[in-house]
Parts: sequence; C-alpha cells; structure tokens
Amino acid sequence: MTHTPQLTLLSLSLATTAAMGQSNGDFELEPTLVTAERVAEDASSDQLVNPALNLGGKLPHSIFETPRAVEAITREEFVQRGAQNLEEAARYTSGVQSAYYGLDNRQDFVRIRGMRSQNYRDGLQYNFNFYNNTPQENYAIEQVDIVKGPASLLFGNGTAGGTVNTVSKIAGPDAKNEIMAGYGSHDRMQFGLDYNQAVNEEETVFLRLVSYFRQSDTYVDFVNDDSWFVMPSLTWKPTEDTSLSVLFNYQENESMPSLQFYPYEATQVPGFTLRNNLYAGEPSIDRYNTSQKSASLIFKHQFNDTYSFNSTLRYLQSSADYVEHTIVPPLIAQGVFGPGTPAGTYHRLLYASDHETDVFSGNMALNAKYELGTVKHELQLGFDFNRADRERYTLPPNPGLYNLNYVYGGALDFTNPNYGAMAATLPDRTELDTFEEELYGIYLSDRIEWNNFIVSLGARYDDYSLATNQLPSDTQQNWSFDAGVMYQFDNGVSPYYSYAESFEPQGVNDLTGDPLKPKEGTQHEIGVKWMPDERTLFTASYFDIEEANRVFRPDPFTVTQSSSVDIQGAEASLQHRSGDFFFQSAFTYLDTANNDIDGSPALAGVPDYQASAWLTYSPQEGPLANFRAALGARYTGTSSDGRDALETKSHTLVDAMLGYSWDDFDIQLSVSNLFDKQYIQTIETSETLGADVSSAFLGQDRSINLTATYSF
Repeated sequence: MTHTPQLTLLSLSLATTAAMGQSNGDFELEPTLVTAERVAEDASSDQLVNPALNLGGKLPHSIFETPRAVEAITREEFVQRGAQNLEEAARYTSGVQSAYYGLDNRQDFVRIRGMRSQNYRDGLQYNFNFYNNTPQENYAIEQVDIVKGPASLLFGNGTAGGTVNTVSKIAGPDAKNEIMAGYGSHDRMQFGLDYNQAVNEEETVFLRLVSYFRQSDTYVDFVNDDSWFVMPSLTWKPTEDTSLSVLFNYQENESMPSLQFYPYEATQVPGFTLRNNLYAGEPSIDRYNTSQKSASLIFKHQFNDTYSFNSTLRYLQSSADYVEHTIVPPLIAQGVFGPGTPAGTYHRLLYASDHETDVFSGNMALNAKYELGTVKHELQLGFDFNRADRERYTLPPNPGLYNLNYVYGGALDFTNPNYGAMAATLPDRTELDTFEEELYGIYLSDRIEWNNFIVSLGARYDDYSLATNQLPSDTQQNWSFDAGVMYQFDNGVSPYYSYAESFEPQGVNDLTGDPLKPKEGTQHEIGVKWMPDERTLFTASYFDIEEANRVFRPDPFTVTQSSSVDIQGAEASLQHRSGDFFFQSAFTYLDTANNDIDGSPALAGVPDYQASAWLTYSPQEGPLANFRAALGARYTGTSSDGRDALETKSHTLVDAMLGYSWDDFDIQLSVSNLFDKQYIQTIETSETLGADVSSAFLGQDRSINLTATYSF
C-alpha cells in the first residue's frame, strides 16, 4: 500500500503455594517499590537480574523486599524476546494479558489480573481517555514496570487490576550509543538512533538523542502502521547529590484502524473461513492519525543522609483524527435496515472524531530515612496533580440510527469484498463535548524495618473536579489506604500479606451529562517470595479483588452504575540463571464474576488459565560463543463472551529467537507465533436494543523480524 511520510487441582495447588508467593500485588500501602541492584547486565551473567522499579522516585526497594506483587521488565529482556511494542514486552509476565483484542494500533492494551491497566510514563499518567494518544514505542523505553493490584497510594487515579509504568531513555553517564535497522513481515522497515554524550570535560552535562522511524504494513489488508519520533534530553549533574534532566518528545503515527469488529456470525458462515486479514471498513476513507508532543523536567536532590527530594513535571499535548467503519450486528441490522441481507454481507456505520488534549501533570516528594532505636523508617510525603483539557469533535446526531453521531456506511460482502461501492460522505464535524479535569493528591507513607519484619503503611487523599460543556462543575473526594507486612526467613523465604485500594474517576454519563461515581476497588493478597541465591527467584500469590461502580450499558440508551466485579486468582513465576541458560516461566489462574448480569458470568475475554515459559541459551565459550538462541511458548485457556453463552478455544503459541554478536555488531532474528496458528482471541456479547449481539476478535498471525545493531 502507499505510505505517507511520517487445571482446577493445579490451580488450588498453586494457590496454596501462593502463600509462598509471587510478585503480584495488591495491597501494599506505600509507594514502597523495588530497588534492588542489578546483579546481571546481560544474558551471559550467572546471576538473576533483579532490577529496580523506577516509579518517579516513589520509595524504591527491591522486588524481593516488597510486600506486594511487582514486576520489572528490563530493556535487555524485551529486546531479546523481539518485542515490537509494549503489549509484546509484557506478555511473558504472570497476571498480564496482552493484545486481548488482537492487533490494535490505536492504544497499548494490557490487562492485569483481568482488568485494563492504567498506563503511566516516568511516574506520571500517560493516557487520558481513549483514542487520543499515540501508542508508546519500545525504542524510547528503558524499562517496563508493572504494579499488580490497586495502586492509588502510588498514583491516585487507577484501576483495581494494576498499573503499567514505562521509563524513558534519558541522558546520563551510563547510556550506550547505537544505530539500529530492521526489516520484517509485511514490509516492516525500521531505523533507530540512540546517541548519548558528555558535553563538557567535567562530565557533569550529558546530551542524548533518541530517534526512530518505521514504515510498515500489517497482516490486515490496506492497514499501515507508520510511526516516527524524536526524543532529545539533557541532564545536568553538578554533584553526586543533585541532578536535573529535561526531556522532550515529539511523535507522529499514521495508520488505519487495525482492530476489526467482526460479528461472531461471520465465523460461522457455511463454506467460508473468516481470516484475520479481512478489512471491514473503507480503505479510501478510514484513518487513525495521531501526534503527540511533551516536555518533562525531572529533578533529584539528596540534602544529607536523612533527607532527599524528587520532582517530575510534564506538559503533554496530543491530537487524533479518527475515522472508521464498524459492523452493525446482524440482529440489529434486521430491525434497523430490514430483513433480506444475504449471508456473509454486513451493514456498516461510519464513525468520525477529532480529539485535542492538553495535560499538565507533576509529582513531588520529600523523603526521610532515619532510625529510632532498632527500627528503621523510610518516610515519604508527596503531592501530585493532573490537569487535562480535552475537546472532541464528531459527526452531528443522526436520530435515524440507533447509534447517534454515526452515519450509514454501506454494506460489505465478506466473501467477496467490494470496497467503495457505497462509501459514505462525511458531514462536517461539530463539537461534541469538552472536558476540564483536575486531580490533586497528597500522600504519606512509611516503610518500617525491624529485625526480619518489613511493614509498609500509607494513606492518600485525592480531590477530583470535572467540568464539561454539559456539566458546569462537579467535585469528588477520595481516601485510599494501603498496608503490607512481610517476614524474611534466613533461608530466603519471605511470606507477606498486603491490602490496597483504588479509585478511578469515570467522567460523565454521555446520555444525561450527569457525573458518574468513580470506580472503587479493594484487594487482599497473600504471597511468598523465595530467593535462595542470586540466580533464582520464585514468587507466588493468591488475591481477592472487588471493584464497584462499574458502568454498564445494556443498550445505547441506558447507562447504570450498579455493576460490581469480583476476581479471585493465583499467580506464580520462576526465573533461574545457570551458566549459559536463562529460564523464565509464569502461571495465572483467574476466577471472575460480573455481578451486574444475571448468573454473574465471567468477564468477557479474560481467560481462566494462562501459562508461559521462555528458555535462552547463550554460550560464552567454545565454537558457539557469541551465539544465542531462545524458544518460548504461551498458553491461553478458554474465555467467556461475558454472558457465558459462547467461549473461545484454548490455544498455544510458540515464539523463537536467534542472535549473534561480534565486536560492536549484533544481529537478531525474532519470530512471534512461529507456526502461524489461527485462533479467536476474544468473543464479546452485549445486549443492544433487547438482543444479545456478539463480536469476535481474531488473534495475530506470524511475525518475523530481523534487526541489526551497531554499538559505539
């Protein structure tokens, strides 16, 4: 195409081991999160990589010493697995479900413990509302941190499932220079530059430039996935106790919507096999183009052995031009357009919107480390804020259709697509709504160490206000609490208990303009972490999550907030390094219930079981020295459609990697879904105009990418 620039017993057994458990988290009450020395820098190390989480200065501690479930995925780790985006970077992590709608280039879709995650960048909220941000590019990321379970003490606004925080590449003395080029499936061409340099003889000022360009098609016909960004940063470090970094980022993405809302009926047409490459929209009209620019200021200062201060500020501006045809469910089409549509032919609606978003956010914290007798304290008093202004323009209301702000987009024969035969003409877009959101939070936490005990306590108060063109002003207040306790035995076993809370503002009812109550979540978690030596880490946990005030839409004209969700689950993970080998495995069991629907069915698209394993062989001596190879497998169990009427089949995908390094050069071949397995990733059923309608989302096909890197 043309591009423009730019297992029940097993689960019970693991749940029991969960008392000896994993990095999963749900309750710790303070931003007490991981710091631990990286005891290994690369796959050749004979020690386990136990990296530090970087959550914008919120009391880091080692993963092993944190009484809640957390994960840190280093750049080395996700690059060696050939991850092309954030979803792929996280997919070998317990409790995490990535790309649950298949290929979707509109946003980074990650579920943690059965719920959509909130995404942060450098400790500050990154995505505001849907489809008005550019997806994050892995080439800009140093590390991916995952906090499992509620984390409102740390971040304020967030879901009960968990939070993903990515760490930007920033100028400094440890950064390495490289040039990268790659080519892969669907004519995917990508180029990257990462250049870092001290600009004075004293090496107190560092400049870094990270830039990236990609031009690519996808396995979906007509859909491109082009992106580029430039990200310069400057760090001034006048002393060992003080640093100031300035980071700029500009990114543009040009694409078409890759996610296809296929009606489930299309997977059941006799004599026809629905493939994931079928584009259900109009190639000449549809688009999803986004741009984003941001400026960040990161300051750290150590006053003395007791007191320190850290602060992060960011201004972010994003825009999106979104036009897409969506399929009208067949049962609804009969009522709206009349019967007589041939099998395999589906009516479509056309949606179009423009988004403009401006965000100013920040976090600042004063930290104190001191001892009272034999008791060690790490106290943190912090303040953070978000101010987001958003404008949305869309099509004028169309009372002739069951979905307002849509126009009729013609019909498409899936068995013999004929695009452009009845393409809709786009009316001028009008302002639909404006939002002004402000969130201010103050938090206090204390980490206490006494003998073999670690205790974390914390509380947070948030004030949230929202004004729209329909609602002059509405203010909500919320308290969040967090607590955790861990006991560290001398043999490396550390059991823990944790409690945590979350809240998530939900804006307004788009039908009435009335404010919606925030979602509120709680979690109890018991677990164990076992680290017998620096080469092995095992974690397991059992957790119980409840979330209330979820929005439920039985049809386009009704919105309720009586919905609640219960999730119980168990997780386990193992990492082990020995000589030339590194092994990693993960297991997840989830039992979910949506209490707003009769019978409390399981949540749509959330598998009951997930398991994965990854083995890397990287010999350091002999004829195969500098060579590396890896093989991974990902198992996904069955999942419900949200009504317990339909379910997906389980599937197993295999990934592989081959690489070779010599001098300053490295070349790597990565394959995802090695055997090109075709499968349905998710089925969702919802009630619309009194009828249950189901959509099917197909999984991603095989992807092969070859990358060459020169370091200097």
